[in-house]
Amino acid sequence: MDGQPSRVTTDPVAVVVELVGALEPNLSPAVVEGIITTLAKGRATQRRLAQALSERPGLLTDGRSPAQRVVGDLLIALRQAGGDTHLAAMLCHLWEAPADLPAPWRATGTARCAGRKPCRAAPVEDPRIGFRDRAGEPRCHGCPPDDGADPMEIILAVLAAADPGISAETVTAAVMAVTSRSGQRRQLAWALEDRPELLTGAGGEAAAPFGAALHRCALQQGRDRHRPAACPHCRRVIALSVCVDGVRVCRNCKAKARAVPCGRCGVRREPAIRDGDGRPLCPNCLITDPTNQEICVTCRRRRPVSTRTKDGPLCGTCRPGKTMTCAICGPLGAL
Repeated sequence: MDGQPSRVTTDPVAVVVELVGALEPNLSPAVVEGIITTLAKGRATQRRLAQALSERPGLLTDGRSPAQRVVGDLLIALRQAGGDTHLAAMLCHLWEAPADLPAPWRATGTARCAGRKPCRAAPVEDPRIGFRDRAGEPRCHGCPPDDGADPMEIILAVLAAADPGISAETVTAAVMAVTSRSGQRRQLAWALEDRPELLTGAGGEAAAPFGAALHRCALQQGRDRHRPAACPHCRRVIALSVCVDGVRVCRNCKAKARAVPCGRCGVRREPAIRDGDGRPLCPNCLITDPTNQEICVTCRRRRPVSTRTKDGPLCGTCRPGKTMTCAICGPLGAL
């Protein structure tokens, strides 16, 4: 080993273009490069894509899981662009069926088609999953959980029992603001039915971040019976964004829980990425690594990329600033 970074690190897009071009002559290198840069905009994502295909080139021809989602998205885009002669579609790992539509992706890196697991309530052949019950079991569209009851009615009933003075309009507006789908509202309804104490400060133990909606209800009504959830670790009343050891914690406590010594500078921080050898790198070492820097199109120096333009990357010094205007004498220039 000469210690030099591999092409997967220095030029990941070219690596993927070569792998695809060797299999699919119908697609020009320019088309493939455009698809890659559209799907994988970040440098880290491009490297993950190149690494995955370098280690398993057969992914392009068999489409079998496990694979990162960006690989599946690339295969879908390449086939839609005309590369369907030698390139495979991602296959559902359960049914070996093509999943050319944007497929649900599992944390294990396995592609799934739109859902063919039998409904437990009324088993039918090859159904499509319409709902999931409280145990997470699939149900078809003809067997909705709770006999099709509106989850908002359940939420309103629980809140009315806890605080009769709170208005239904406020609760509805708050819940709708933070839940975009009926499935999310159904999870909220089940959580409140099972544990009404989530309304009075135990929201950090909820499986989903419902505290924001409930706290908004209390603030808008000036209620004191509903208490926002504090972070179980630092006890601050703040947004609980992620789960750590089964409880929801704030972003700062999550970073502390994930902190490890940086493989380069030794400072204990939450890793921003891992290098080719699997060592964690802190954010500072990530941006100062020469392999992550590019030549600024203005000053021609190799620097961390601050922004990208149609002409190429710009460093922080050459990035155009905001033009401020004085209310009396006019433009003040860029800051």
